[in-house]
Amino acid sequence: MSIWKKVDDETLEMLKKQKAFEDETAKRLTPFYNSLKNPLVKSLIHRIILDTTKHSVMYQTLLDINDRVLVGDIDKNRMTEELSTHIQEETKMLNKAVEISKSVKDENFMKLIERIIEDERLHHKILNELFEIIKKEGEDWNSYFLEIMKDFP
Repeated sequence: MSIWKKVDDETLEMLKKQKAFEDETAKRLTPFYNSLKNPLVKSLIHRIILDTTKHSVMYQTLLDINDRVLVGDIDKNRMTEELSTHIQEETKMLNKAVEISKSVKDENFMKLIERIIEDERLHHKILNELFEIIKKEGEDWNSYFLEIMKDFP
């Protein structure tokens, strides 16, 4: 029995429209972002663009799941190689951010560095969980993917 329940046609249409709206918004904000000179404002607008793009991807994920795209249908060897490499890269990014944080004295700089460290830790956690899921053959991947999506940044 699947843990994913199909949505009704009205909800499906709302998901499609919201995904399109998120795409349009990110596209519209990009030229504004590119024109900005203030680094703080530019950083905040960039974050909004990234989050808006992430929301679009999440809406698409819901649409794909509703269409019964196989969540577990992947190239296992390629996926484990890529994940293994990226886990190592995330570890390096996290270690470097922690190293940088030790030399930062300004509390405002530190807030941004702490946010980076928090994100890197979450990325590392998600990648490790996904790596473990990929290694499990014959188990219900849909349940595992649902758990990861709950913590998705």
